[in-house]
Amino acid sequence: MTTDCCPTPAEDGDVGAAVLTLIPGSAVVDDATVQLARRLVDASDVVDRLTELRDAARRGPGGRPETFPTYALLVSMALCVITDQHPHIKRFCDVMFRQLTPNWRAALGIPDPPAVNDTRGWRGAYRNVRSRFHAMVELMDPSPTPKNRRLDDATFKEATEHRRSKCSEEQWAARYGNLEWFVNQLLEASIRLIPTKHRAAWMGSVGVDATLVRSFSRGESRTNKTKSLKKSKQADHAVERHASDPDAGWYRRTPNSDDAGQKQAGESRSIFGYEASLVVSGPDTFDAELAFPNIVVGMAVLHKPGHEPGANGVRALASVRGRGYPAGYVGADRAYSNAVPENFQLPVLALGYKPVYDYKIDQLGVKGSYQGFIQIEGALYCPMIPQALIDATVDYREGRIDEALYGQRLQERWRYRARAKGQPDAEGHIRYQCPSASQWQMARCDLKPDSLNMKTQGRLRVIPTAELKASPSACCTQQSVTVPPDVGAKFRQELLYGSAEWKTTYSMLRNTTEGVNGYVKDPAHEALDEPGRRRIHGVAAQSVLTALLLMAANVRKIRSFLAAKASTKPGTARPRRRRTRSIATWRPAPLAAAPSSGPDPPLTA
Repeated sequence: MTTDCCPTPAEDGDVGAAVLTLIPGSAVVDDATVQLARRLVDASDVVDRLTELRDAARRGPGGRPETFPTYALLVSMALCVITDQHPHIKRFCDVMFRQLTPNWRAALGIPDPPAVNDTRGWRGAYRNVRSRFHAMVELMDPSPTPKNRRLDDATFKEATEHRRSKCSEEQWAARYGNLEWFVNQLLEASIRLIPTKHRAAWMGSVGVDATLVRSFSRGESRTNKTKSLKKSKQADHAVERHASDPDAGWYRRTPNSDDAGQKQAGESRSIFGYEASLVVSGPDTFDAELAFPNIVVGMAVLHKPGHEPGANGVRALASVRGRGYPAGYVGADRAYSNAVPENFQLPVLALGYKPVYDYKIDQLGVKGSYQGFIQIEGALYCPMIPQALIDATVDYREGRIDEALYGQRLQERWRYRARAKGQPDAEGHIRYQCPSASQWQMARCDLKPDSLNMKTQGRLRVIPTAELKASPSACCTQQSVTVPPDVGAKFRQELLYGSAEWKTTYSMLRNTTEGVNGYVKDPAHEALDEPGRRRIHGVAAQSVLTALLLMAANVRKIRSFLAAKASTKPGTARPRRRRTRSIATWRPAPLAAAPSSGPDPPLTA
């Protein structure tokens, strides 16, 4: 769609050329920003797929010819979000007919706008844009629920069943897959703005988390409002009026709680909205220079808050892997370590990621065993490990030991750890051996006579009990044990829990994720936390608008990242960005050397 009137497309990684804002004092978008929007749409590869879906859904010869191509609508939507405008249909219409220059409208196939005082013409233009947007979203809408009206329960169920009957279950599932692909392609479009050398440098470490996306809709109203929720669950209340956005749900925000279950001070409140399960790229190492920007690289279709967080997190991770990116560490909070292994932990391992979890207090200590090995906080240990070392983390969290003693007990605990013999095989099985096995014995044990030699003098001595001697486990009689992938998968992690490497990796990935969540909710830019900027109801529309805002946030992040790289020469320090003064401000100047008048006289007694 390039014409002679259009500027040359930007080179690989040349995002800094775009102004990303409207020209001051004008309603016209500058050429560089339009080129950036076109580049995003081209990189997303969604136009051809939408055309295929539209052709497949068409049941007749079709209606009136389209006024403008789908490509023009998508470019206008991208322009809207990267210039910090609200993603409203009215704004999409304004971009197309008011903010684009005549040359750009001609290049994109957009007709001339109505006259300034042609009210009827502008209403028609708005209806056209609205119809095209909803027709596009309808192709990917996986929800049969009726939107935009607060219906009573009987009418709502009747309308839902009527709409559900129009598609088979396979067709509804296909719509979900198309929507999932579409929103991730919008994110992929922003990732492709990063030069190849930086994309290749990223090793695939990510954080996964679900963040609240409030809905521009009142929640459903239920009967028996005066009845205490302490005596009756919410499910016991019949729905009186459904929400105008019934795909959303209630999110219960409670005060922070400690591990003992004691609520801290604060106010609880319920918020009606969606949850977005996001995958955020994180640094692969803590001490190295950032090689890849911290951006959203994958997402699941929006869902009700608290609804299958593990399964939705896996869908977002699978999208990232499906686009060819490597798998590194994945940092996840306690909501994911508490998931059903078949829904999160095992798929994460199957995707090639190395999980880094934190644990609730009831997940500490011994949480499984296999062939005599016992699992303690994600790792396998010798069955003769002392109880004080097993309870080290529990004792520390409950205040019975201080941090210094806790660190000592962890160091002692790790001496009892089983060691993996190489990497997992093609089926995910790993062979483990006890610390006294093989020619690299780390401990001495009577059940492994080969470990009692001169080379192991002074090493850890494991004293098996009489009961264990009478009936030794496989880990005590064999040199190694093959552990299947599903054994201990719920709490399994490669890094030793509580170690310096675990602390660094976990905090690095979690802090990065929380930082990006706050970044996309900045009210001066994407304002993802402001439902008034996303007024269209339905999970499909909300997912598309959320993906657009995340794409715009990625563009801002990438632009800052590339600018920082361009201003820093290889081997030089990162430029100082703080506005406060450095301690070097108060460093005294060195004293001037006294003038020399010849050699010093010799020292005398």
